[in-house]
Amino acid sequence: EMKQITKIQQRFADADTLGHINNIHLQEYFDLGKMELYGRVLGDRIDWRGVNLVLASIKTDMMRQTRLGDNIVVESWIESLGNKSMTVRQRIIDTADGLPNAECSTVVVCFDFATQRSVLFPDEWRTLITEAMGE
Repeated sequence: EMKQITKIQQRFADADTLGHINNIHLQEYFDLGKMELYGRVLGDRIDWRGVNLVLASIKTDMMRQTRLGDNIVVESWIESLGNKSMTVRQRIIDTADGLPNAECSTVVVCFDFATQRSVLFPDEWRTLITEAMGE
């Protein structure tokens, strides 16, 4: 399976007064990872006004704190592929010890904005996603 590694540049505003990264910003880090993963797997095939990927469900587990100044990356991969949806798994990894600070599971749906309905993944997308999954 192909894993996308996204280096995260923290900003001072990401942290609270104790130096902890706010959970909202952790979700933004996961979003950066998903954007890079989609770009790597599907390239410019996503039409942000036509057939697109939309968030249907997200679950995040926090294992330990992420602090301002931690050297972190987001590891992202496609775990499973259905007819109209897929599950993306992600981890925020502290590179100092290689252990996860947080894990996220996201279900995204293939969605046609013109018809406002979920649709089957286009065959070309399915092929590219399946290849990225190592199947």
